[in-house]
Amino acid sequence: MISGIILAAGEAKRMGQQKLYLNFRDKPVLQWALEAALLSDLDEVVCVVREMSEPQQKISLKHDKLRWIRNEKADEGQSTSIIVGLKSISPQREAALFLVGDQPLVNPELINSLIELFKKTDSLIVAPTFQGQTRNPVLFHRDLFPELLKLTGDRGGRGLIEKYRQNTAFLERSEEASFLDLDTWEDYQILKKSP
Repeated sequence: MISGIILAAGEAKRMGQQKLYLNFRDKPVLQWALEAALLSDLDEVVCVVREMSEPQQKISLKHDKLRWIRNEKADEGQSTSIIVGLKSISPQREAALFLVGDQPLVNPELINSLIELFKKTDSLIVAPTFQGQTRNPVLFHRDLFPELLKLTGDRGGRGLIEKYRQNTAFLERSEEASFLDLDTWEDYQILKKSP
């Protein structure tokens, strides 16, 4: 069993407003990431949010695989969302795939390719790359959950990719579109022009 954890509890400081609910092709940005995860081979999807009212009002999505989890410590950084997400998934999971809610062009094919690579190798981590740079989403074997649960502040799992580089399988991608995320207003304008 492989669980998906969507990190959607950020403050969006650089954007100056909540970016996850901006309109992109007639849907909120976050809904695209959710739909990609739900259409993929992930067995369950947990979406970690800052508060419940906004997603309930703005995301018109119901699915048996989807659960919403509130991160009451969201102000303490991304690590708290990783921890809340890990504590919310099924005890039977072999691995967790972490996605970010502000990456609307992520697609089921990319997610399934990462899952497939995980199943074919005995890697602790599976990550996509573009031009040699590691991108999201990233899959972690359950053996690394104890280390992920010790993360603090605004740090994600990148340090573990460096630490376990010999045990990481990289999936090189030739196009960057699925990795585009929204950090600034300029990013949003670029995204809206993407084919």
